[in-house]
Amino acid sequence: MNFDTSRLENFRYRPDVDGLRALAVIPVIFFHAALGFPGGFVGVDIFFVISGYLITTIIAKDIVRGDFRMKGFWERRIRRILPAAAFMTLCVLVGAAFILLPHQYEDLGKSAVSQTFMVSNFYFWQQDGYFAAPSDFELLLHTWSLAVEEQFYLLFPLLLVFLSKRGSTKVILGTVLLFALSLVWSIYGVFSHPAATFYLLPARTWELLLGSIIAIVPIRLPASRMILNLLSWTGLALIIFSFSQYSVSTPFPGLAALPPVLGAGLLILANRDSLTTPGKLLSLPPVVFIGKISYSLYLWHWPLLVFGKHLSVQETPVETKWILVVASFLMGYLSWRFVEGPFRSKTLLKTRTQAFKLFYVTTITVALAGTVVYKMEGIPDRFSQEAQAIAAVANEEMILDDTREIRKTGELPLLAPPHDEKRPLSVLIWGDSHAQMMLPVLQEICNDRKVDVHYSVRAAHPPILDTNRFPDRPDVAGFNDAVFGFVKKHDIKKIVLIARWSKYCVPDPGSGKVAITDRDGSDTHPTEVFESHLRKMVDTLQKLGVKTWIVRQIPYQKRSPVELIFHAHRLGRDLDTLSHTTEEAKAYHTTVNDILDRLPGKHVTILDPIPYFDLKNGRTRIHIEGIPIYFDEDHLTARGSKILRPLFDPLFDELEKP
Repeated sequence: MNFDTSRLENFRYRPDVDGLRALAVIPVIFFHAALGFPGGFVGVDIFFVISGYLITTIIAKDIVRGDFRMKGFWERRIRRILPAAAFMTLCVLVGAAFILLPHQYEDLGKSAVSQTFMVSNFYFWQQDGYFAAPSDFELLLHTWSLAVEEQFYLLFPLLLVFLSKRGSTKVILGTVLLFALSLVWSIYGVFSHPAATFYLLPARTWELLLGSIIAIVPIRLPASRMILNLLSWTGLALIIFSFSQYSVSTPFPGLAALPPVLGAGLLILANRDSLTTPGKLLSLPPVVFIGKISYSLYLWHWPLLVFGKHLSVQETPVETKWILVVASFLMGYLSWRFVEGPFRSKTLLKTRTQAFKLFYVTTITVALAGTVVYKMEGIPDRFSQEAQAIAAVANEEMILDDTREIRKTGELPLLAPPHDEKRPLSVLIWGDSHAQMMLPVLQEICNDRKVDVHYSVRAAHPPILDTNRFPDRPDVAGFNDAVFGFVKKHDIKKIVLIARWSKYCVPDPGSGKVAITDRDGSDTHPTEVFESHLRKMVDTLQKLGVKTWIVRQIPYQKRSPVELIFHAHRLGRDLDTLSHTTEEAKAYHTTVNDILDRLPGKHVTILDPIPYFDLKNGRTRIHIEGIPIYFDEDHLTARGSKILRPLFDPLFDELEKP
């Protein structure tokens, strides 16, 4: 099987491919702006197919002619990608200096460096996930896809050159084999290693290679216009289906990436000799124009939307989103017209040497700027002392370490130093990071009353026996077994359970994190697992003569109160109008609270902290005298935990009873 050399040599500019770029970028923008297209994120996958097709065509064409050179290839890549991306990154670093909190600016510095060295996909892989709420505020998150493409551009040409020396048949077979391996990994990895599968090249290579296969494999299509139109409409339908029917809860990429990727491939393939009806629609001048500016448009839309989120109270108003979308098109055009275009056409930097000098200078400049921001810890001196004091709350850490060592030692620490006057109570505080954040007030009570209690806390580990969180936390059951062994060994008779219950009761479509599974990781729905195993645990404790108190969740805030108060302080906003209402806080926990209310009542007491956060205006408390009492969306500071003393004092009255 040989290359179709005549098709490679006669390759021409295809306006329909630019139109396909427009079809890809518009849903991405509207998805990110939350203005429609719930599956708009698959536009990135369409870009991958287009890139694979065009790059492989260019390389194969040069190989056939015998004049392919890596320097020439990378000169074109530098001119195409670097100027616009570097300009955007530097502008973002400058703009963020006036907006981001120090810890956010520090993180931006790290991501700027990673973007400069083409590894931002690795950087964001280690963060919270593409669909997670914190990622919504990462100004350079969108550069992960650029890194994937750049890594492909670095490796695939070398493979093509190596295989081409052994004949075009080897090139085709090698490409098809690599395509199949990557697809299999993507299908497997989307469930076993979802973050790595989303961000990293091995699970995305097949999408680019589909375009490569179309470029070099001599695929013969029927000459029938009807069949070509049918293929083209089918491709368009697959893409539109993905845009409209997918959502952030769709496991992706894996099998779910097949429809948009195949759809893009069919459109490229069916229109390569003559335009079908969909091809003619994609070739309309306004559509082609959007496709031409799509790269710059993609670069600019995300930072503008994220800046809007940072400066908004809770959700960005719809009107503001539309303004930012329009601004994205304006900035995309300006970047294409005055940055991207001149470098690509060699109006600027006419020689290859100058292009590589641009690469070195730009890389050093952006990397140095990001490193300075990172090493100076976000340059906190940009703001007043008052603003810095607010921002510093975000860096607060738990005052007591977690108790993971129990699996080695079999023992749990006391909440306060032993007191001579009284022996430790037969009491255990047991929970996840929500329990850990309440330890300061509980410790204060122990010291005041001169009593001692044991505690067991570990983040993201629900205090429910026989449960796990596959694949992320397969050790939950083992940890809880060790805690339960301590309960039986020391004849604990009173247990207080504190956790972010909704995290385990209801799957989180935003982060893609698993909620809860049974010990063996079966497919039972998390809500069912949560209720049945919590009920079973309460019954087990009751049989041991243990009385249980369960603390409901504190009000969850969709936005970090630290950031809300930080910007409110600088912009003169009323601090008591920033948080969610008390009713919204209650509604957020409806499912889990209904389950807690159905637990047996004789040996279980439910405690509700929400009344202690209720302000007179119906909103929830997020500050004391202008200082945040949360250090993120749902964790209290040590000072913030103290407002719950009226909740726990009556509890300790009961705990101290024989």
